[in-house]
Amino acid sequence: MGFWFFDAATKILKLSAGIAMAASLAPLSAKESQAPDADTPAVRLAKGGTADRIAILGEQVYPRADLAAGDTRFDPASTLLVNALGAKSGMFGAAARDGVTWANAYVPGTDRSGVVQLYSLSTTGNYGAFFGARSSDNPSGQAENVIGSIDLVVADSAQPHLHWAHYSEGYVPAGKRGYRLLINDENSIQNDSDPAPSADPYNVNPQHLLNNLRVDCGIGMQSANSCTNPLSILNNGASYRVGILFGDRSIDVVNGAANAVALPSAYALSWFGQAGNPSWRIYAQARHANAGRVVMTDAAMTVAVGDAATPGLQVAQNFVATPAVIASGAPPAISGNCPVTGQRGGSTAGVFAFAADCPAGRITIHIAAAAPTGWACFASNLDKTVSVVRETAFDQTSATMDVSNAESTDSVVFSCNGF
Repeated sequence: MGFWFFDAATKILKLSAGIAMAASLAPLSAKESQAPDADTPAVRLAKGGTADRIAILGEQVYPRADLAAGDTRFDPASTLLVNALGAKSGMFGAAARDGVTWANAYVPGTDRSGVVQLYSLSTTGNYGAFFGARSSDNPSGQAENVIGSIDLVVADSAQPHLHWAHYSEGYVPAGKRGYRLLINDENSIQNDSDPAPSADPYNVNPQHLLNNLRVDCGIGMQSANSCTNPLSILNNGASYRVGILFGDRSIDVVNGAANAVALPSAYALSWFGQAGNPSWRIYAQARHANAGRVVMTDAAMTVAVGDAATPGLQVAQNFVATPAVIASGAPPAISGNCPVTGQRGGSTAGVFAFAADCPAGRITIHIAAAAPTGWACFASNLDKTVSVVRETAFDQTSATMDVSNAESTDSVVFSCNGF
């Protein structure tokens, strides 16, 4: 693979005197120091400067090494053996082939002058570029950052530019099916050392942390303002089949289940029906361990509070079970020719008093929730055993009861079950 550099002043591909190359080039032989034919762009020699040794990169710069014999991958006789290389712009590989920058067909505008400073396109259809860092190459005696690659964008212009510090784009042309996978970004860790520690919302930096991706607001060195959000999943002309996918056995099981999403106290899953305000939210404010759980199985759903063996609620196909039922909500409306007063309790159970004597009459209890078939209500007069309050009719939202021998101020307790 040749390495060509474009000189805007002379309009030819060469390595100009303005490009810095360290003086670690191998000594040139007498044969190598002879200038090539004018029509051969392999190697050009230019004189000038203190070293009088500026080599122009050409065709014979790729290392000639026998990898099968275990030789070094870099040939000391190559004119590319340098410690430093500087250029205003550069083209590597397919980007320099006949001046064609095929990437422009997929990312329009990338072949415009002054837009892209460096092209590195694979001529083999394999890796386009490689960046790496190894901490063992750092001789410092103190802890320092070891970063394989940095992408930086600075939004310091008065113009309304759009900014991306890093942009990845995958493309499948129409009619092309000769691919097995297309993954825009994959981030992998190979841990051949000790098992990794566990982390949680209150311990985000355990010793020897192994974290594939960290997203945070601020750089941890100075005060900063808030950011909008760390992740957006959008429809940019097409939809996804799945939002966030957890592969089977991708997370360790702890106490019966894997902590796929770990939230601190008072964090919520929020649904928005309109901009600005959530409509429904699910969140926990508990801070004690094992405060409760919701478990869904093939046959039932259970809600357990604390470590109790008996769940607080169990819902199955044919029954709903709970140790106790507590009626909540506002008391139901009661109509009829036996007026009542002093209602207390919930929407399906409570107490009321007769506002006047009712030797014979009728009341109707109106339930706010609709039952599939109707409501079965039972009532008892706490003050007179001879009084009778008995259900005689029902529908999906009410139950009608006959009243006899009731007197003013008699208290009645009632309970209704939907069916």
